[in-house]
Amino acid sequence: MLDTFTINEEPKNKEDLVEIIWQALKYFPKGIWEGVEYLGNVNIKHDLKVEINKRPYGAFLFQDLIKMIRETKKTFKSDKLLLAVTHDPVIAIYYQFEVTRLIKISNLVRDFVSKELGIVSFFEIEDEVGIEITAHGLGHSEGLIHHTQPIDLMYEDLLRRNLKLTKKDGFCDTCQQKLKNRIVI
Repeated sequence: MLDTFTINEEPKNKEDLVEIIWQALKYFPKGIWEGVEYLGNVNIKHDLKVEINKRPYGAFLFQDLIKMIRETKKTFKSDKLLLAVTHDPVIAIYYQFEVTRLIKISNLVRDFVSKELGIVSFFEIEDEVGIEITAHGLGHSEGLIHHTQPIDLMYEDLLRRNLKLTKKDGFCDTCQQKLKNRIVI
């Protein structure tokens, strides 16, 4: 079972987002996920304003959002994977040392999923790609790692999938076997 909640979503979007999760679960062998329990919508003030493609957006800082999801997990008393979904941008900011200076780097985070919690941002993502990104993230929660080659949904550069780079629409045989080995009867 998977617990999920939405962040800053309109009522009509909530059902669409939960449906995306249901569709993502179809990529997994029977027995991995029993279902999805929708816990509701949480309205959160954005951490910052960003401009993307000359349009302003409210955005979340990745680290702060993960802290909030951990707190929400405690509030809901959830012992299952808790997945937060939103259409808002999630931004990771980090620093990198280059030769003689420190530079600040900002990236959009599309998915981050561990065994206990996760976030999927559908910011500027179409539903079909959103399903694949969700399945990719849920694959991480089940112990699957990135492929550097475009073998399947675990390809590390999945967003280029719209170029139909992956060889398989789903998980490769090796990943499928790993998932089947995780099924507890």
